Amino acid sequence: MIGIVSELLVYLGGALWAGRLVLLFVAPDKKPSLGALDGLALVALISVVIGTSLPLGRVFDYFRHELDLPVRDALRASLFDVRVGHYFLLVYFSVLMAIIIVCIKRFAFIKRWLLVGLTIPLFFGIAGTSHAAAKHGVPGLMLQTGHFSLMALWIGVVLVVGWGARDAAHWSAFLRWFSPLAQVLFVGVVVTGFFLMRPSIPISEYRNVWNLPYGQALLLKHLLLIPLLGYAFINGTLVKRRLQKTEPFDPRLGLRFESVMIFGVFLASATLSNLEQPVLPLIEAETWLWSNGLVLALGISSVLLLVFTYQKRLPLVLGCLFSLLGVSLLYIGLVYTL
Repeated sequence: MIGIVSELLVYLGGALWAGRLVLLFVAPDKKPSLGALDGLALVALISVVIGTSLPLGRVFDYFRHELDLPVRDALRASLFDVRVGHYFLLVYFSVLMAIIIVCIKRFAFIKRWLLVGLTIPLFFGIAGTSHAAAKHGVPGLMLQTGHFSLMALWIGVVLVVGWGARDAAHWSAFLRWFSPLAQVLFVGVVVTGFFLMRPSIPISEYRNVWNLPYGQALLLKHLLLIPLLGYAFINGTLVKRRLQKTEPFDPRLGLRFESVMIFGVFLASATLSNLEQPVLPLIEAETWLWSNGLVLALGISSVLLLVFTYQKRLPLVLGCLFSLLGVSLLYIGLVYTL
């Protein structure tokens, strides 16, 4: 449980920090009114530090109780003798410097670029604690850094604007630059995610791994991307068309419901990071039955109702519930032989 909480804190903190950083470079007439958001930046940074520090507790416990080292020696060994400790120190000092810069009230232009410079080692430190970096060395570290950075930039803007915007002013101008950026970032997330998955789960074993908790968490993460894409289509395309009409509505709600799917993806990813990767090759999965096809059809139909509810001006919460229902049915239809 501590491992899942740790990962969630890192994902949310990193995304909020990256989103706030991106929006610092956007002109006021191309984004909704957000305010300074310095408090949000500090919370995000502290969240990352806490999230990356929690795994050190297990390392410290090992040195303290298994090797029977004194507290001081166990703490020193946890920080300086293991990989997780090294990368935590990189995160800690990057965050410390970033907090100092955020608290400075002058030199706004220089501050932005200094914070970008500090974000690079910060994200390297976060990626360094991952399984990919531990198992695959520098290639795994670089891939995980790219994957996490692209995710944080895309999702961070969604979270910050969806929950931090004071109004819907300049929303069309905001969508003109964010929609194409989000598409590029999403493709980058998928490509880097594929290369991260391939060494552990080859495509030929993808279906077979659903028999194990690791594979089920991986499948759930991938399925949650479907309604997330639906919300991206709504918020990036349908909202843009609706803004051209005179009827009043609040486009922030769409981003907030999209963040529900984002949290689901984060939760599945955090669970995945705390499960043992399967030992290959695996036993071949059972053949699907016709009943699976019925459940899958119902699941796909439920997910498609997300767009239908928006077009019919129904409450957005219905679309969110239909999406969750659809993902659940797709998961059951793919994992279990009914």
